[in-house]
Amino acid sequence: MSEISTLIENFKKQSNEQVTSIEQELQNATMQLNSFMTAKLSESETIIKQGMTSLDVSNEQLQQMLTKHQTDIDTALTAYLNTVQAHLTQDLSELREQTKTLIEEYAYDIAQLIQDRENRIAQVIKSEMKSWAIWGGLVAMAILVMGLLLGALIVSKFSKPTEINQLGNPVFNQQQPINYGQQR
Repeated sequence: MSEISTLIENFKKQSNEQVTSIEQELQNATMQLNSFMTAKLSESETIIKQGMTSLDVSNEQLQQMLTKHQTDIDTALTAYLNTVQAHLTQDLSELREQTKTLIEEYAYDIAQLIQDRENRIAQVIKSEMKSWAIWGGLVAMAILVMGLLLGALIVSKFSKPTEINQLGNPVFNQQQPINYGQQR
């Protein structure tokens, strides 16, 4: 069970480190975007002020400059989102792999615990069965011996010897012939 709690603690630690890393990357990217946007907005403000003060600058030139700045801002936002997405994707992939590994290790540990408990139960059953087999054998042997003694006692007590006449024929085998012609 301590292995499982160790795995959980390692997972929590790695998850917290990844969250901290993601937050740091996001903060850095946001600060870079903020600095870039502040500089571009400042440039845009300067261009607009120049256009307002100088009548020599045409609307078309002013529009081109603003369009270029808008393109630069869009490019910066796209780069920011791509950077954040790349870091998040990588960190989430690592987190997924670590979670998968953790689950596999957890399942393996649980399977080992179950196997160990099954083995212990089998050992207990085997040891109990040995003692029951020994005692059962002894009881069966005692019953057999008692049955033999009781049988011998009964046979010796209730058996009668057969009388034998001088000719060697048993007395109970002699019968008188039946005369069918006599009437009674």
